Amino acid sequence: MSRSGGQLPAPRADAYPGRVPDMLGWLRRHPWQADGLLALLLVALSYRQWQGDHPAAVATVSVLLAATVVPRRRYPVAAFAVAAAIGAVQIAIGVQPAGGPAQSDVGPLLGAALQPTVADAAILVLLYTLAAHRSRRFSITGLVICLVGAAAAVVRWAPAHTAHSGGAIFAAAVGLGGATLTAWVLGDSVAYRYRRVYYASLEERAARLEAERDAQARIARAAERARELEERRARVVDESAARLRRIERDLHDGAQVRLAALAMTLGEIKESLDTAGDADGGAGEEAAGRADDRARMRMLVAAAHRNAKETLVELRDLARGIHPPALDRGLGAALASVAKTSPVPVGLEVIITQRPSPAIEAIAYFCAAELLANVAKHSGASRAAIRVSEQDGRLLMTATDDGTGEAHLTPGGGLAGLLERVQTVDGRLGIDSPAGGPTVITIELPDHA
Repeated sequence: MSRSGGQLPAPRADAYPGRVPDMLGWLRRHPWQADGLLALLLVALSYRQWQGDHPAAVATVSVLLAATVVPRRRYPVAAFAVAAAIGAVQIAIGVQPAGGPAQSDVGPLLGAALQPTVADAAILVLLYTLAAHRSRRFSITGLVICLVGAAAAVVRWAPAHTAHSGGAIFAAAVGLGGATLTAWVLGDSVAYRYRRVYYASLEERAARLEAERDAQARIARAAERARELEERRARVVDESAARLRRIERDLHDGAQVRLAALAMTLGEIKESLDTAGDADGGAGEEAAGRADDRARMRMLVAAAHRNAKETLVELRDLARGIHPPALDRGLGAALASVAKTSPVPVGLEVIITQRPSPAIEAIAYFCAAELLANVAKHSGASRAAIRVSEQDGRLLMTATDDGTGEAHLTPGGGLAGLLERVQTVDGRLGIDSPAGGPTVITIELPDHA
C-alpha cells in the first residue's frame, strides 16, 4: 500500500482493553475491507434522503459516490476525479436555484437523482486521501476544485436567492469551506509526517551507507596492508633462506676445506714424528731427552689432529642443518635420503608438479626429519609412511605410523617446535592420534612463503 497516510497515535490500552487496539490493527491490516465499510457507512447515512418520486435514482447516485472511496488508497487521483465529476454534475443539475425543479431544463428523474446527499462526504474523504498520498501539486489542485465547487453550490443554493439570506449563506460557506479545508489540512499533515519520516529514513540510510563505505574502505586498506606484510614476510623468508644457503656454502667451501687441510697436515706431521722417532735410536741421556720431546710433540699433534677432525664433523653437521645438500636435487630426493636413514621402515610418496620455493622445501624437509625422529623415539611403530602432494596451491604433507598413538603438543616438545616452524609461513599442523594408534600428522604449507 503506497503512502499509508501516516499513523495516528495509538489509543490507550486501558481505555477499552483488548478492543479498540485490536480493531484499529485489523483496519490497518485490511485496507480494502476498511474502505468498504466506510462506503457502506456513507450509504447507510444517506438512506433517509432516498425519498421523493425517484428514490432508486437517488440511491444509485449515492452508492456510486460512496463506492469511490473503496479504491482510494491505490488510485487516489482517479477516485477523486470520478467523485468530483459526480459532484460537479450534482451542482449543475441537482442543486436548483429558487423556483426548484419546475424551472429546470432537465427531466424530473435526472434532477431528483442528482440531489446532494450525505454520500457527497466521499469527496472530502478523497480530498484527504489525495493530500495524504500524493504530492502538493495534486492535493492543492483537488483543494481548489473542492472550494470552487463549494462556492458554486452555495451560489446555486435556493436559500441564497431569498430575502435576508446572509446568515444562511455565511453558515453554508463556512460549513462547506471549513470541512474542505479541514480534510485537506488533515491529509497534508499526514503527508508531512510521512515525508518527515521518509526523509529521516533516507538520512539514516545515507549515514548507514556512508558508514558501510568507510568500513569497506578500512577493510580494503587493511587487506592491502596485510598483502604488503605478506609480501614483505615472503621476501624476508626467502632472503633468510638464501642467506643461510650462502652461509652453508661458505662453510662447506671455506672453513671445512681449511679444516680438512689442517687435519691432513697434522696427520702428516704425526707420521713424520713417528718415522723420525723410529730412525733416531741410540743411547745416552741426550737421545733419551730427544725421545721425550718427540713423544710430547706427538701427543700434542695427535690431540690437535683429533680436535680438527671432530671440529670438521661438527661443522659438517652444522652446515647440513642450515641447508641439507640433498635439497639441491629437489624435495623428493631429500626426503628419500631421510627415509633411508630412518631406523623404522618408511614408505614415501611425493606427488608434486611444481617445485616449492627453497624456504618451503627446507621447512618440509626438517618437518619430515623431525617426524621420523619422533616415530623412532616415542611411537613404538613398526612402519611409517610420508605422503607429499599439492592441494589448492598448497603443499600437503601427511606422516602416518602404526604406533601406540596419543601424540599431542607439549611445551618444548618436538611437535610444538614443528608448529612454530610451520606458523612462520602461515602453515597449519593437524594431529590425529587416538590411543592405540594410528597416528596421522598433517602439515599444510604454502607453495611460496
